[in-house]
Amino acid sequence: MKKLVGVIVLVVLAWALPALAGAPVVGGQYRYWAFSNHNDLRDALAYWAPGPFHVQLEYWDFVRGDDQFRPEAGLHLRDARRSVYTAQWRHQRGQERFWLGTDQVLSKHVVGRAETSPIVTSDSTSWVFDAGLDYYWASYDFAQVTVIRDPREGGLWVVPLRVRLANERNDWLQLTFAPASRRTVGWAVDGKLRWLRLGVERNNRYDFTRLDNTVYTVGFEAPLRRAE
Repeated sequence: MKKLVGVIVLVVLAWALPALAGAPVVGGQYRYWAFSNHNDLRDALAYWAPGPFHVQLEYWDFVRGDDQFRPEAGLHLRDARRSVYTAQWRHQRGQERFWLGTDQVLSKHVVGRAETSPIVTSDSTSWVFDAGLDYYWASYDFAQVTVIRDPREGGLWVVPLRVRLANERNDWLQLTFAPASRRTVGWAVDGKLRWLRLGVERNNRYDFTRLDNTVYTVGFEAPLRRAE
C-alpha cells in the first residue's frame, strides 16, 4: 500500500513540477479543546510554507491520557492554469495519514476540488474521500461546499458549507456550518486581521465518539515576503 501511494505521489509531482504555488507564510497557533468529558486538550502548532510546500509541527497535550507529536508536510504545485496538485502526509498516534488531491480552475469564478485520504495503521487502511466546489466573486471572497465520506465507525457523511469575506490585504472573516449524518452538526467562526488569527469551533460527537467539544484558537500568520 505504501509503495502504491508513493508511485501516485511521484506521478502527480512529475505532472505538476514546473509550477509553484502560493505566497510564502509563517504562522503559529494555540488551540484549546474543551471536551464534554473534561479531558481537555492543549494544542500548540507552528507552520512554515515557503512557496510550493509546507511543514507543520504540532503537539497535543491532554489533561489525562497519552500526548501526541504530530508532524506534517505537504507539497502544493500549480500548473499554467493555476490549478493546484497536493500531496501531503501527517504522522498521528498509531497511524499515518496521507492526502492526494487537486483544485481545478474550471472558470473565472469556479474551482472544483477532489481528494482521497488513506489512513494507514498496522493492520488496515481506511480511505476518506471528498469533493467540492468553490465560487469566487472577488479576489479573496468565496463560498464553498464540500461532501466528505469517511468510512470509520460504520461510515459518516459530512457536508461543510463555508463563506469567506476578505479584503485586498487578505484580512478575512470565515463562517462554517457542517451538517452530518447521524444528526450531528458542527460550526466554526474564524478570522484574520493583519497578522492575528482568532477562531472558535463546535463539534458534536467529535471523531466518531459520544464526545462534544468546543475549540478556541489564537495565533498569528505573516508573509515571508510580499506576494508578486
